Amino acid sequence: MEKFDFSKLENRTNTMSAKWDKRKEIFNNENVLPLWVADSDWQTAPAVKESLLKRAEEGIFGYSFADQSVEEAVLNWLQKRFNLEIKKDWLIFDTGVVPAINFTLKTICKEDDAVIIQPPVYRPFFLAVKNNNCQLIKNELINKDGYYQMDLNDLENQIEIAKAQGKNVRAMIFCSPHNPVGRVWEKSELLKLLRLLKKEDIYLLSDEIHSDLVYPGIKHQPVLKLLLAGEEFKEYRQKVISYMAASKTFNIAGLHTSYTIIESKELRAAYNAAKDGFGTGNSPFGLIGLKTAYNKGEEWLQAQLKYLKGNYDFLKEFLAAEIPQMKLIKAEGTYLAWLDCSQLGFETDAELIEFMNQKAEVGLNPGRWFGDAGSMYMRLNLACPRQRLEKGLTRIKNAVENL
Repeated sequence: MEKFDFSKLENRTNTMSAKWDKRKEIFNNENVLPLWVADSDWQTAPAVKESLLKRAEEGIFGYSFADQSVEEAVLNWLQKRFNLEIKKDWLIFDTGVVPAINFTLKTICKEDDAVIIQPPVYRPFFLAVKNNNCQLIKNELINKDGYYQMDLNDLENQIEIAKAQGKNVRAMIFCSPHNPVGRVWEKSELLKLLRLLKKEDIYLLSDEIHSDLVYPGIKHQPVLKLLLAGEEFKEYRQKVISYMAASKTFNIAGLHTSYTIIESKELRAAYNAAKDGFGTGNSPFGLIGLKTAYNKGEEWLQAQLKYLKGNYDFLKEFLAAEIPQMKLIKAEGTYLAWLDCSQLGFETDAELIEFMNQKAEVGLNPGRWFGDAGSMYMRLNLACPRQRLEKGLTRIKNAVENL
C-alpha cells in the first residue's frame, strides 16, 4: 500500500471552492466535472496539514511576518532541489506571484512602455501589462509537431521593430515551466534568451511557480542559477526578478503566499516602495504552510510527481485509443495538459466551448483564455484522482461519438 493516497475522491463541494462551487457561474452548467483551475483534488502533505491544525489551535491570528525559520526553509529548498544558492536578503515574501508581477511592472515601467509575453500563456500576464498601462508585444511560441519551442528570431525582430517605432521595450514576463504548454526549458534555450535580453537591456520577470512540478528525467533550470554561474551576466542579474511558491506544488494556493527573489538592492527597495500601502502582509497559515512544505514535504512531493506522471501517461493512452481527434501536446512539467482540439470539427472556439460545457459536461480552460494563439485548444488539469480523470475523459469520448 502506498504511503500517500492520491486516489481518494475528496468531496470539495460546499467548501467555497472556486473550482467546484462556481460551476454554474463559470460553465453555465452545475453538472460539469471541473478539470480546470490549477489546484489539486487531493489533500496537501500530511505534515503541512498537521502544522496548520496546530497553529489553528493557538486561536490568535494577528499580523505575521516571515521570520528566519521561513527564510532558511526557502534557502535550503532552493539549494536542495536546484543547487541554487542565494542570499536571504534577496527574498521578499508576497501574497502571490500574480500580484508580485504587477508590483514589479509598477516598479520598473512607465506608461506606454512595451512588455513582452509568449502566448499561449497564463492570462494574468496579459492583464498585468494592461493594468500597468503598458503596450503588449506578443512573441508567440511555435508548435512543432506537438512540441512547443521559443521563436527567438521573431523576438529579436519584434524588439527591433518596436524600437524603430520609438517604443521603450522595458520588460519580458517569462513562464518557466510554461503554463499551459508544459515546456520545461532547456539550459541552451534559456541562455540564448538571456543573452538576447541582456543585449537589449530588457528586464526579465521569471514566473517559476511550477518549478517543482517536472516529470521524471526532466530538470528545471532556474534562470537565476544560470545567471550566477559566471561573470557573463554579473551586471544583467540586477535586472532579473524570479517568482516562486509552494502553492501549486503542495496544493496550498488558498493560503496566498509566494516569494520574490531580487538580487539588486536598489530594485528591492523600489519594489518594496511600490507595494507600500497595499496591505501585502502574509497570513500566518501561509508562512507556516510554506515552511513546513519545504522542511517536511519532499517525500510527499516525490510520490505526487509519480502519480501525476501516471495520470499524464493515462491521458496520453486514452486519447490515442479512444479520442484520436484530440491531440495531447508533449509536456515535461506542470500538472496541466494542453489539448489540440482542432480536429473535432468545430468552426469556432465558441462552438468548442459549448460542446465541452454542455454536451461533454467537462469543465476545462478554453485555449483562448491564454490568448489568440490558444484558439481551438483546451487546458486540462491532471491533479485529480485517476478515477475522476477517466470519468471526465469518458464523458468527452461519449460526446465526441455523438457529434
